[in-house]
Amino acid sequence: MRILLVLLALVVATSAFDFNVLQDKVLALLRKAEHATLDPIIDAAVKDALAETAKIQRPALLAKPHSDGSLRFRILQIPDLHYTNLALYPCDHKPDTMLGLCVEAYMTTMVSKMLDDVKPDFVVFTGDQLEALHFPQTWLGSLAAINTYAAEVEKRKIPWAMVFGNHDENVDPYLFANKHVMMAYIESLPHSYAKFGPYGIGGAGNYELRVAAGGASLHLYFLDTGKDGTVSAGQKALLRSFAASHAPEKAPALAFYHIPVQEYNDFNGTGQGSKGEAVSSGVMNTGLFDTMVQMGDVKASFCGHDHFNDYCFLRGTVHLCYGGGVGYGAAYAKGDHPRTARVIEWSVSPKNESNHHLALQAQHQKHRRQVLGLPARRPHCLSQP
Repeated sequence: MRILLVLLALVVATSAFDFNVLQDKVLALLRKAEHATLDPIIDAAVKDALAETAKIQRPALLAKPHSDGSLRFRILQIPDLHYTNLALYPCDHKPDTMLGLCVEAYMTTMVSKMLDDVKPDFVVFTGDQLEALHFPQTWLGSLAAINTYAAEVEKRKIPWAMVFGNHDENVDPYLFANKHVMMAYIESLPHSYAKFGPYGIGGAGNYELRVAAGGASLHLYFLDTGKDGTVSAGQKALLRSFAASHAPEKAPALAFYHIPVQEYNDFNGTGQGSKGEAVSSGVMNTGLFDTMVQMGDVKASFCGHDHFNDYCFLRGTVHLCYGGGVGYGAAYAKGDHPRTARVIEWSVSPKNESNHHLALQAQHQKHRRQVLGLPARRPHCLSQP
């Protein structure tokens, strides 16, 4: 069957047919043939690994005292790294002001500098950490790439979590990067708080975390938006169950996922940041935004996917925010467009624990004589009385 796929590729590549459509059909047939024999083997191994990682006790996530008496928790969102794990992989459009060669290894230097400048309490990678779609990576290769993108966070012992993007898994996960295998491995890393979540509801990595600040709390929701932004009924039901389980707290929540919902198209320039490209949301609106509104606790959602968008705006009761794009190497870029990440800071008033404040701040990576700086844009804030 795999030989047939190669032959088809050779024949169709020079024809008038849409090769991508035909390739998808052939791969679907391959997956259908392999499901019955390979899925049980993979699932059994993954579930055994998850049973072991479930025994790991992670320290509680706690907001830290600040000089003004408040408790604060700072999150750094790192979007769209696209690691091939080849240190010398050339950059797609290096920064115009950058001297010398631009290669993937520079991305690790940038992440290191960003962590030291921001000093986050928590890091969230919002998808496309790997470039496994256009640059096939074996299972072992994908685990090595995970070690690379998480290295600077692990080195500093910073708690972190992640969601998958559409480039993290290969089109043939039976031979190349497989989300189930990767998530089982990610759960085992020393400072990872990521979880596989329920099996069989769509993707891998649908879960919740809690941050405590005295008697107050902040809930973090993580969702796998798959290859095309589709969110299943099971995933939405899981989110609703999270919100219902702590409804009496009236605590705020933040949602992290990779592919933006269609409502991101409603940005009209009012808010923070700018729109540098069209919104690449899923073709179908599967109701994730409406679900977040109905839940009532989600104050903001954060995605990646579209590297040239870094805006954040209020749509109804939910702030819809991009992280931008951080990647060097395989990540698509422009010479005159800065790499961006986002800082999210939650603070709780010392006098009133119900007074929550969220600052959503875009951070730009700019280059000057090959020295990385991290000047901040004006913070975009939202308060919950």
